[in-house]
Amino acid sequence: MTFSYLKKNFLLPVLAMLIPAVAACFLYTPYWEVSFVAAFDADPYRRASETFLILFGDSWQYVWPVILVAVTQVVGAALIVSAMDRHFRTGKLSFKSPWQLINISVFPMAIGVALMSAVSILVRLLMFGLVSLVQVTFGAMSAAPGMVLAVISAIAVGVFFLHVLALLPMLMWTPVMFIYGYKFRDAAAMSYKMIAGKKLFWSLFLPMLLCAGVQLLVGFLQVHLAIAVAVSFVIFLFTNVYTTVYTMIVFYDISDLDRRDIQPYKLLPVTPSAPAEKAAKTEPQEIAEPKKPKKSGAAKTSKKPKKEDDNVL
Repeated sequence: MTFSYLKKNFLLPVLAMLIPAVAACFLYTPYWEVSFVAAFDADPYRRASETFLILFGDSWQYVWPVILVAVTQVVGAALIVSAMDRHFRTGKLSFKSPWQLINISVFPMAIGVALMSAVSILVRLLMFGLVSLVQVTFGAMSAAPGMVLAVISAIAVGVFFLHVLALLPMLMWTPVMFIYGYKFRDAAAMSYKMIAGKKLFWSLFLPMLLCAGVQLLVGFLQVHLAIAVAVSFVIFLFTNVYTTVYTMIVFYDISDLDRRDIQPYKLLPVTPSAPAEKAAKTEPQEIAEPKKPKKSGAAKTSKKPKKEDDNVL
């Protein structure tokens, strides 16, 4: 569903997310909540401070660059969702009047990105506690480093699963707020009701897990810095475009809203007799004179009786 839309209309979403992807790929690594395992260099037994630095990376030390990336992310995502909303309503996809498009959804998008970032930080803290627990427990057992890394990898995938599961309803907050006009609290409650019972998770989780696996492989191979940055750029670009497009398509689908990009107006078929009927309706009709009522047979026979003949005796 999402890939079919991107196949037809990929240029404008990609252009909107170029700047955020460029800004992010030089600052931190995508899907670090899974690919951090490669940073242990086959030695999981580290001090708590080293484990913390591995899990959070260096990006937490740079405040303004992170804010810059977040701002460009919000602007690019707001431009995409607003353009897609207009595309679905009118059937035309364009970035005409970009400031007007950004103004429509930038505030709900900023709230969504801020909260998802806060959730990501909480996930990193949870991961730090679990990894530290594994290090202490298996260290006391003198377990092999390979076994410890396998356990940490399994925990990373499990926490990543829960992270995506928590992000799924949060993605719906933005369209609910700027399309339906809900406030944040009502939008959050509405989002959970909208996705309840819907099979939406795997179409979001599997592409993200694939990207995380690619990033983990790059980390284990220890490729050149330029290649690592290029891979991070592609993964950032794909993730940003896919999640924003996925959000709008799923929102319109589960809300049962009409989409003019796939359901344009259709003219009714004209039958051969229609022009004649139309012409007959449009031509002025002459007013027919009222016909005199015909005399019935009984009326004809009911004549006055003839006078009797005087000669009759």
